[in-house]
Amino acid sequence: MNHFKNQKLTYAVAIGVALVALQFVGVADAAAQDGDFRWITRAHLVHVWPGSDRTTFENPPGESPPITSDFWVDGGNGFNVEAEYMFRPNIGAYVGLTFANMKTNMNFQKGPLTAESDDRVDMRQVNLGGNYHFTPESRFDFYAGVLVSWVGYSSSTFNFSASDGNLVIDRDYQVKYDNELSWGIGAGSDFSFGEDSPWFASVQVKYLLLALEGDSNVQHLTVDPVQGYFGFGYRW
Repeated sequence: MNHFKNQKLTYAVAIGVALVALQFVGVADAAAQDGDFRWITRAHLVHVWPGSDRTTFENPPGESPPITSDFWVDGGNGFNVEAEYMFRPNIGAYVGLTFANMKTNMNFQKGPLTAESDDRVDMRQVNLGGNYHFTPESRFDFYAGVLVSWVGYSSSTFNFSASDGNLVIDRDYQVKYDNELSWGIGAGSDFSFGEDSPWFASVQVKYLLLALEGDSNVQHLTVDPVQGYFGFGYRW
């Protein structure tokens, strides 16, 4: 597990260095292309589709009959704002903030008896990425690129005392999660509202290599979410 996290960190740092180098190259080139660069701002509603990973473990271990627990996540929603700076007509770098959530689920099973509870885990993302714009002069501007994302998680509190199941759990569970440094890929398109209008509709999709790891090291999932972004923007 630590090897996997170290490998992701190496990838994230490598992509970050590449993005910084791209910015310096763009600044040098922009000096000879005055007027080619511009700002683009976007605001989106976000939907999160997490992967289907699920973990099962004994909690507590050593009981007879055994008590098993399942832990998994479902989708959620949020919003995003970002600003992109165009160093060249078709190359830009952006920074963005995404505030979203996922539904975390936990159940216990002891023979035929069950108890289940759920809670939302908040995701606070700081995204740094670069885009290549394939059609920057068109009303339909398609772009794609890579990004590095720092993700800070809130905790989940599972209230089993209010569970509808028939297994009595005399305590609630709070799971705290490790923050993650992730990397991913993204693509999107901006469709201008008019030939010379600075306003446009925006659609994006991002895929992140991301884990959700609880502090007890048993609530560990490979989430790898797909995030859909739907909104509007302004360029100048």
